[in-house]
Amino acid sequence: MNANYPLVEQREYGRPEKRGGLMKKRVMRDEGELPRLAPHHVRVFRVGAEYVEDHGQLHAEDPVVIGASSVTVVDRRIEVPVVVETRIPSAEAGDFTVRATFYCTVTDAKAVVRDGITDVEALLLSHLREVPGLTEDGSDEPIINSAAVRDRIDARLTAYHEMRPTVLSGLRARHALVEVLTPAELAEHIAQLEKERLEQQQQQRREEREQQLALDRAEREAELELKREQIRFVREQRRERNRHQEAVDKELGRQDFETLRGGFDREAGAEQQKHDLTQRAEFNRFVRDQVGEDMKLIGANPLAADLSARHHGDITSDEYSKRVRGYDELQAQRAQLEREFAEKRAELDRQEERWKVEQQNQLEAATREDTQKRQAAKAEEEGRRWDVEHAEDVRRHDEERQDKKQQLQEQHTWARQQLGAWTELTKQAFDRGLFDGQLSDPGAQINRVGDFSFERGPTPDGTAPSAVPNTPRVSIVQKGQDGGDTDEGDSNLDLGGTDSEGSLGH
Repeated sequence: MNANYPLVEQREYGRPEKRGGLMKKRVMRDEGELPRLAPHHVRVFRVGAEYVEDHGQLHAEDPVVIGASSVTVVDRRIEVPVVVETRIPSAEAGDFTVRATFYCTVTDAKAVVRDGITDVEALLLSHLREVPGLTEDGSDEPIINSAAVRDRIDARLTAYHEMRPTVLSGLRARHALVEVLTPAELAEHIAQLEKERLEQQQQQRREEREQQLALDRAEREAELELKREQIRFVREQRRERNRHQEAVDKELGRQDFETLRGGFDREAGAEQQKHDLTQRAEFNRFVRDQVGEDMKLIGANPLAADLSARHHGDITSDEYSKRVRGYDELQAQRAQLEREFAEKRAELDRQEERWKVEQQNQLEAATREDTQKRQAAKAEEEGRRWDVEHAEDVRRHDEERQDKKQQLQEQHTWARQQLGAWTELTKQAFDRGLFDGQLSDPGAQINRVGDFSFERGPTPDGTAPSAVPNTPRVSIVQKGQDGGDTDEGDSNLDLGGTDSEGSLGH
């Protein structure tokens, strides 16, 4: 028989919680709080003093589910066989075992839950034992007449069931089959049940081992996956740092390139401007030289020029005579030309000086701008390096402070261990009588517990120190027969010392 018949599962509910999003929270139960239903199961919710039957239609937000204090899953199968057994005496030494089978059907699930029908077998056994005359049906028959006893009991149960049907709250029980077993048959049946129970236990243990192995395998796989994820995370962090460093290096290279390119462009512009000014100055100088050569060819005397022209046939004698007559006018014009030439030459010299000054000013301005940009880039790089070094110093100081704090805690722990060991050893020494008649002042010896220092502890590598300062030692002095102190060998008992591995000295 199913051990959970007719109540398959029962759950008690607490106060429902608010669930949902940040802006849409409402009172509801979790879907996992609703037990699952098989095709032949129903749910019965208790809401106050009422019981509500559900065929799987209510959801977690339903008012019945929210207000329920408990829920029970009821098995609604029809004609579920329930077997009960009892013993009746026989005419011999052994007893007959009566096995009756009842077919049960839940007619009212709410009544079953309300009245708490959890053990149907016990109720049917009580009903079977209430049948009058059942125990006397086999008292006059030997063990071998089990068939006759079965017919009697079957007829009696049929008649009794017709007169007084089995009454169970919310259940209908129908009498079906009666078996009468002899002690040998009962023993065989019990052995078969025991065998089935052992096989079931072995199967259950096998399933538990398989589940445990599967769970261990899943845990190992989860740990392996976690380690893989950590490795992937570390690699991704490393790649991200490398990408960031490459981006920073690339940006610094680009800035350096832009700085160099800007300086080169400025220097190239200054050189081009200088070249243009030099060409203009050379052209002005050529013009001046050409004018000077013309003046040399013409000479200071225009008559010589005219005479030369007459000899070359460039002018006639009349024209030459006219030019001679106009010599005075020519002298006046020459003086005027010399004045204009001097003014023009002075103007050209002023322009050349002005171009030189402008070229020098532009070169100085370009140099100052380049210097300022280089200084700004250098200051920015120094500021970034200072920030990195400052962050590293802060981190190192925090680590040193944590290390000092941990070391101080370990020192206090070690001192308390030494104090406990000293107290225990002193107590054992007193219990064993090592100080009887040999220690003049036990109170002073006990008060020496305060000599332990809390400034020593285990070394940073986790091992005990080679020696612990302020460790008390107990000196056992033997008394002679004459009442004086005798020194017979070294009788000092070291109760607080430690060896090199941290164990207490004896």
